Amino acid sequence: MITRRTGLAVAGFLLTLPMAGAVSAQGYPENDITHIMPWSAGGGTDTVMRTFMNFAEQQLGVGINTQNVTGAQSGVGTMRLMRSRADGYTIGSLTWDSVITVPYYNLVPGYDTSDLTYISSVTIHPTVLAVAADSPFQTLGDFVAAAAEAPGELSISNVGLGGVWHLPALDFAAAAGIEVNHVPYPDGSGPQREALLSGETDAASVNLAAVFPAVQAGQARVLGVMDSERSDFLPDVPTLLEEGYDVVWGSFRVVAAPAGIEAEQVETLESAFAAVFEMEEFQQRAEETAMGAVYMNSEETTAYIEASQAKAFALIDSLVEQGILER
Repeated sequence: MITRRTGLAVAGFLLTLPMAGAVSAQGYPENDITHIMPWSAGGGTDTVMRTFMNFAEQQLGVGINTQNVTGAQSGVGTMRLMRSRADGYTIGSLTWDSVITVPYYNLVPGYDTSDLTYISSVTIHPTVLAVAADSPFQTLGDFVAAAAEAPGELSISNVGLGGVWHLPALDFAAAAGIEVNHVPYPDGSGPQREALLSGETDAASVNLAAVFPAVQAGQARVLGVMDSERSDFLPDVPTLLEEGYDVVWGSFRVVAAPAGIEAEQVETLESAFAAVFEMEEFQQRAEETAMGAVYMNSEETTAYIEASQAKAFALIDSLVEQGILER
């Protein structure tokens, strides 16, 4: 089910259907729009967002031309977006790294997320704790009990220390009162998944989309979902909240423009993007690929990003103070 999320917190969203109907503001847009993609062509984010933009073209009535501008964990492309003219003809796709990793670690000098206007969300994926199909851990309780008996011996993989899937694993371990070995795979979810399936690691902290194909193939299973409610794709898997752990995390893809874009142009883009979510073909594509399609408007997306930043920055600060990470 494709949803719209509203609310000011990272968790506890009210789910409703999106409103449709793009309304042009004083003839905008009249020309094609440039879409900056700060990740490599052919990757997961590139593929999903190109698909979304293809549908958005139909709503806006103009072309949306994607340019891949990579480097600094999306920082180079996002900085290009920040420095573009705020005329409504340059937009960009942002991810967790764009608004959390890059600004926190100052990977790009002069980078400031206040130089962005968030237009809408496109996807939100809950983080999950997954194990291989042949793992002895059948439930989250099994994993917690085993970790408690052997502190530091069980491993949970991520794709980078202090990053999008390391922080949720740290939060979970702290909430469960267990000590585990956090193993990074900075080359991405592919190597991380292979390590899990081969038995190199005991579990993986990963987003649902990255591990879902392995779950469908009977190669992996999910022990718990770090969301405020169960996933439609895994209705039998409990949330960590249900298991007694206040742990809610997710990754996201959002669309932004340079700060200073006219409010009427934001409204036009919002309306067009909301209308995409009501297109039958888009809904079918999202369901088939477990895209995690979730619509929030500009105000809602801004609140979501700011809440995500506050939560992540606070946890990273604590890791820096403990000497686990360096800033």
